[in-house]
Amino acid sequence: MSKRSSDISETFIDLLTGIAKVVLGLGVLSCLAAAGLLIFMCVKFSGSAPAEGASQALANIDIFQRVLVCGTIAVAVGSGYMFWGEDLAPGILVIVSAVLYFAPNFLPGLLNNQSPTEPVSRSLAALQMGGMTLGALSLATLLTEVGIRIRDRIKIGVKADQLKYGKGIKEEADRQNVFMGNCWQLPYCRKFVRERCPIFHSKRTCWRERVGCMCEEEVIRNAMENKPIPKDALLASKMIPRNHRLNEQQKVERCKNCVIYNEHQRHKYKLALPVTVGGFFLVYAGLHGMLIGSMKGVVDRMSDVINTATLTHATHGSDAPQVFVEVMLFVFMLVALTYCLKALEFVIFKLKI
Repeated sequence: MSKRSSDISETFIDLLTGIAKVVLGLGVLSCLAAAGLLIFMCVKFSGSAPAEGASQALANIDIFQRVLVCGTIAVAVGSGYMFWGEDLAPGILVIVSAVLYFAPNFLPGLLNNQSPTEPVSRSLAALQMGGMTLGALSLATLLTEVGIRIRDRIKIGVKADQLKYGKGIKEEADRQNVFMGNCWQLPYCRKFVRERCPIFHSKRTCWRERVGCMCEEEVIRNAMENKPIPKDALLASKMIPRNHRLNEQQKVERCKNCVIYNEHQRHKYKLALPVTVGGFFLVYAGLHGMLIGSMKGVVDRMSDVINTATLTHATHGSDAPQVFVEVMLFVFMLVALTYCLKALEFVIFKLKI
């Protein structure tokens, strides 16, 4: 029965994967076709638009806009399923959405049309709508993925990566879980061994001594033989076994694969997470004026670069409204926070620092 259930589950996953590929492919084709036709409309009506063709062009532009929006939704959904967990995919989609969103800033200059006709304006607005849709969905996917990973890390730590610690490893019945505690104050530290462990009696931690009850057979053997350990911390520290068969790097790798040390890493993540998020909000609130000025400077420089590249004559600086600059700053800070949390997870759970 279990094998049959597994086969059904794999078949269902294969079906979803196939559907996602089709949706992604159709979405990409729709986006390319609609964006190409909208750009063609901009080119065709960049001069004086013939009155007899403008009304039909406006009707077609509405259709192209709907196709573009539906295509961006399909791309976001299909790529979200196909490339879930990939750090590069959401970033690429955000870049593509930015190109579509800023089309009204650079396309008129490329077409040498400083006073766009109504079909051109509607086409540019349709491209911008597609960029907004794709950007919003891409950002939502990125935030959802990071939120799920944060939840998993807080709940189960490195087991989110399905690391194997060996058969029979489970939390002890007399479970301790002191936040940021020593090794003998965390789950998985076995009471039988702990009472006969020199690390415990010397009040040190196994990851600092590079030896412990989960990795060193001498500690286990001494516990099985009921070898007495002095209660004095100094005397107990002299009984900590030293394995000279392994070099320091090998001992470090052994610690990184220890269930107790990885529980310690989970605690570190729970401590660092609110500090990181709170730090971003403090920076945003405390340096808001400076950040707004910097973001406006970035927008101005982008406008100057676009004007120079498209040979457009314009006054220095941009006339971007304050609300636009505020939204740009908030989105930038949100994306920066997202990738900072990814970096934090990588440092704590991959590098095990």
